[in-house]
Amino acid sequence: MSNLLQLFLAVVTIVVCLGNRVPDSRQNTRKLDVTLVDINSKLTRTSVTNDFESGSPDPWIDTSPTSVYWNVEDFSIPAEVDYPPPTPSIGTKYLRATRDSQLTPGLLVLRTATFAAIPGDSITFKFWIRSKYTGGNTLDLVLAIENVETTLLTLSSYSTSVNFEWRTASSSFPISTPTNLTLIFYGYCGGNSEDAIAIDDILFISSTTE
Repeated sequence: MSNLLQLFLAVVTIVVCLGNRVPDSRQNTRKLDVTLVDINSKLTRTSVTNDFESGSPDPWIDTSPTSVYWNVEDFSIPAEVDYPPPTPSIGTKYLRATRDSQLTPGLLVLRTATFAAIPGDSITFKFWIRSKYTGGNTLDLVLAIENVETTLLTLSSYSTSVNFEWRTASSSFPISTPTNLTLIFYGYCGGNSEDAIAIDDILFISSTTE
């Protein structure tokens, strides 16, 4: 009888040990999932880069609430012939605030999807902003974390009637830990014929080797 009891206890012990052990296949799956998340995060971060030569603003999304909207324009065929932008330093395409035939003014919003950034990441881009009156048009770069927005750059001081050049702006992300965030350009383009806003050569700069 004692032999049967010992055999029973041995079987129970083996079953319990096997039940508490994580199968190799599940361990491998977990490691694979983590790897995929890391890769996807890096791809999402670097995809913020766009020189618009493809003709698409992706992954930047136009959510402008008015009749003014962002449009990929070619330097050789500007929408507003009387006031073409300065010649791009590289390529021929850029993103421009486009108005209707009456030059109706309005707000502009351009944003990314939410992506994971890490401390040290930054962004640089070229812009052209012009207006009949100094400061008449606005262009701000904002970082949003959930519902909290932080202005990184305000570029309205460059909005003058004599601005005929592309300028470069850059900003790092004020974060101390890996953070899910969204980048947003807020702009306003007036109704004067001189008024214009354009963005080009958006470059995401990673703090790590991709």
